[in-house]
Order: sequence, then C-alpha cells, then structure tokens
Amino acid sequence: MTARCLLLALFLLPAVIAAQDPETWLRDDGLRWRTNDGAFELNLHTAVQTRLTWHDTRGQGENGDNGRDYINFSLPNTRTFLHGHLFDPQFQYRVWLVWSWPGGGFHVLDAHFRWAPDALFNVTVGQMRIPASWEQLVDQERTLIADRSITDEAFNQGWGKGIEISGTAGLYDTADDVALLRWQAGLFNGVPASSDGAQGRGQMLLSGGRSTGIAVTNAGATEHFAGGLRNDDWQLNAENFSQAVDGDLMVAGRLEFHPVGEVNRHMADDVNDEDSAVWRVMVGVAANWMRGHVNGYGTFLGNVFHNVPNVGSIPGPASGRPPVRFEALNVSLDGHFRWLGLSVNWALQWRSVSFDAEGRLNQALDDDDPYLLKHLADRGASVEVSYFVLRDVLNLQVRWAAVDFDEFKSRMIGTGTPVDGDSFGADSQEYGFGVVWTIHGDHLKLSADYRYVTQQLPHGVGKGKAATAGVERVADWRQFQELRLQLQWMF
Repeated sequence: MTARCLLLALFLLPAVIAAQDPETWLRDDGLRWRTNDGAFELNLHTAVQTRLTWHDTRGQGENGDNGRDYINFSLPNTRTFLHGHLFDPQFQYRVWLVWSWPGGGFHVLDAHFRWAPDALFNVTVGQMRIPASWEQLVDQERTLIADRSITDEAFNQGWGKGIEISGTAGLYDTADDVALLRWQAGLFNGVPASSDGAQGRGQMLLSGGRSTGIAVTNAGATEHFAGGLRNDDWQLNAENFSQAVDGDLMVAGRLEFHPVGEVNRHMADDVNDEDSAVWRVMVGVAANWMRGHVNGYGTFLGNVFHNVPNVGSIPGPASGRPPVRFEALNVSLDGHFRWLGLSVNWALQWRSVSFDAEGRLNQALDDDDPYLLKHLADRGASVEVSYFVLRDVLNLQVRWAAVDFDEFKSRMIGTGTPVDGDSFGADSQEYGFGVVWTIHGDHLKLSADYRYVTQQLPHGVGKGKAATAGVERVADWRQFQELRLQLQWMF
C-alpha cells in the first residue's frame, strides 16, 4: 500500500506543482519547479526501459544447460529521480528510486545531501555510488549496449553509505576548453556482497560425487557475477552487530584528468562537436580498500579454513565475529576518447584479496598447508568503441570484455578432500555489438544488441571419476548468447 501511494503521489505531483507557481516548466528530461526567490528547486523525471530478450544457453555434457533458454519482455530499469536544492543552490539533494517487480514496492539507490559551496570543494553524505569504475558511474540511461560489460559487473563497487569529499579544478586554458582535474574520496561502510567470497561460481549439480554435464544451480548469479568480496551496501541494515555491520569500513578514491576539456559521463560522444579540431580525452584511476570478516560455514571457503583434520569444531569468539578476516584492494584504470562522434572507452581492473584466520582458529591452522587460502588476485579488461554513423541519430557499437579469476587450492564441501584449481568465479570473455537509434537523445531511443559470453567454470570433480586427494577439478565450459531489443523513454 505504501509503494502504491508513493507511486500515485509521484504521478500527481507534476500537475499539482504546475498549478501552484509560474516558475514551473517542462523540459526534455522532466519537470522543474522553483520558487520565485530561487531558494528551493525540485527536478522530477522518470526513466523507463522496455526490453525483449532472447537468451540461449549451452553447457557441456549430457546433463548440461542446453534447453534452459527463454524469450520474454521485461521492464529491467524503471526509476524515478528527484533532485534539486534547499534554501540555497549550494545545499543540494538527490533521491533515486528503483521500482521493483515482481512483488511491487521499490528500493532506494541514491539518497544523499551535498554541500557544494565551491567547485573545488563538495561534501556529500548519505547513500551514493562508490567512486570506482567509470562504467558504474555512468547512469544506466546513458549506456549503449543494454547491460554494462561483464568486467564492470565483476568489479564494480555498487552503492554505499558514508561521506565523500569531491571537487573539480580548472588547470589551464586550451584552444577550445579548460583542462580539468576531478577527484572524489570517501569513507563508506564495508559490507561484503557475499559471506564466502563466491562471485557467481555457479555451484555445479553433482550426482554421486561426479559431474556428467554443466548445469549450474544459479544461472543469473553465474552470468552476472553476483556476490564477491566487494562492497554491497544499498540495503537498509539494522544498527546492530552482524557480519554486514561489523565495524569495518571502506576507503575509496577516484582521480580523473581531462587535459583538453571535460569528457561527460556518457558511453557515447554526446557532445559530438562538428569541428574536427575539437577532441576530448580523459584518464581516470580509482582505488578501493575494504576490510571485513567472513565465516563461510557450509561453503567452499568455510571448508578451506574449518574442514582441516586438526581443527575440528572451533567456536568463534564470544563477540560472534566471524573468525576469518579479509582485506580487499580493488584498483581501476580507465581511458576515454571522443572525436566527431567516435567514442573509445577502455578499462583495466585488478583486485587483491588477503585472508588471515584469527583467534583459536589461527592457532589450529598450519601456515604451511598448501590448501589454506592466503592471497589471490583477480583481473579484468574491457574495450567499447562506438560511432555515430548518422550524427546524433544512429550509433554503432562493438565491445570486448574479459574476467580472469585467480586460481587457488581449496577443499570439497562436506568431505574436506583437497582440490586444486578452484576460484571465486568463472573466467569469462564477452563479445558484443549493437545499434542505437536516438530519436530524441537519451530521452527517447531504440536499441538492439547481441552478445556472446563464454565462461570456464572452476568446480567440477572430474568427469567420470571420483575425487582423490589433490585432484585437479575439470574446468568445463558454458556459453550463452543474448539478443536484446530495447525502448527507453524519459519524462
């Protein structure tokens, strides 16, 4: 009922506001209302995407995922934005609601207040996007191919609650614009996306301890890299001790250099200047460090630490804190080029995670045990190139992306059998291309794209043979392809 009332209020609000004050007008991206003295401003717009998806899956083996295909219409992104200022333009606010189906209701992504007395210095408090990868910082409505690349899905840090300091400095004048330096730095909650580090590993279906085909238990998590030891703090967590609220924090920062003028946060050349001498280039670097604790009981990570012969059942500390500490460092490097409708976006991702058991668990473990996970490093890369073949109307795109999860030694769930060649996720590569018809910019556009993704799953026990000590798990392949048609409108 609450969600329905809010939805009705948002639809009626423009009409009510328009009848109240002459300082009301409609723009391309929604409605703006401002008091006569300029002390208060409200901007309201809604973005809707309707998508038709054809999805085809192919897994190896007689019991593989073949046949788990579908075609359906969906509303993948329906979102309402409210933003403006209070009392004075330097006191800004933003609320971003995402409508959720099935089940109804909504959840909040952005909910922050910003004090912006000067371009050099801004303070933001509340819930916001973590300053990390470029793709994640670009609004979904300003992308080209329907979903972000698999690399960004695997490494982005999502949203978090905390405080951020940001600013932009003009460095020097160029022939056409001002060179810029932009920075963001913040302190946020450190909430791990999953309790065992698994990032869409797609736990394989087994029969009698053997696998005769690739059929994962959670296809969506495997294909979109759900989970992982990275930040995931958009939920409303209670203010009490838990694994999600553990006194651990994330430090995040991003620095961008725009040497010949600003590159907008858009995957395409949305400025598209006709002057061939005007071009834009930008390089950005981001780093995120988070410390947290994981337990892992009943998971493959729990078996690494708890299912060791001399450990047995060791209770956790009296506080209830999980006994395995991790420290995760994620570094992102990206570059962007714009010229006469041509856009090039590339990114490199690197994540290092270290583990350390604490208390009595640490005393019981053998530091020389090769199946005791201590450190790993995951890598990723992506390139997306697009071009307006018809200026500001018809855009063509191509994309390549890859994710390489580090391998480590683990133990099988339940038996504790040592296993070589495990990882937190499936090594993957993506190949895609698309076309976008911008009828009225991002506010009304049609798009079609195709992508082919191949994934190397790390969790078989060997086809046709039982696991023995130190067996190398068979890394079988699973592929899927998608064709998507999408209409987006914003009002």
